[in-house]
Amino acid sequence: MGEMNRMPGFSLVELVVVMVIAGILAAVAIPRFTDVESKATWYHEQVKAGVRYAQRQAVAHRRCVFVAVGAARVDLFYDNGSCVITATPLTEIATGNAYALVAPPGVVLNPPTVFSFNGLGQPSPITGVAFSVDGRPVTVTAETGYVP
Repeated sequence: MGEMNRMPGFSLVELVVVMVIAGILAAVAIPRFTDVESKATWYHEQVKAGVRYAQRQAVAHRRCVFVAVGAARVDLFYDNGSCVITATPLTEIATGNAYALVAPPGVVLNPPTVFSFNGLGQPSPITGVAFSVDGRPVTVTAETGYVP
């Protein structure tokens, strides 16, 4: 009778300590993994959408639209009527502001380049364009201007 029968398992104190440690690790580690990665992924999709928007605007207005890819931003510009880039920015439909996509901190576009879409939606250079957003490729297909 001197010996107590113990059920196997964890005590309540052990369980609480493990949960507190797991919570602290999750609060510190998970945002570091997902925040930068999710911002880079979101920005990559925004850049592809911006390039598609430039192509649609070129076709809709039957004029050249230029995409200027810098190290940390993408800007869209209209032409001067002779398919030469101007400082006239393409504007967003909803806001009327210049269409500019500024990269989140730490996200780099490479290589910086300038290309255009003609009134038929074809890219110039006609052979297509490729650049990357934080290592993720953005490809403008030759002749059609399709951006997968």
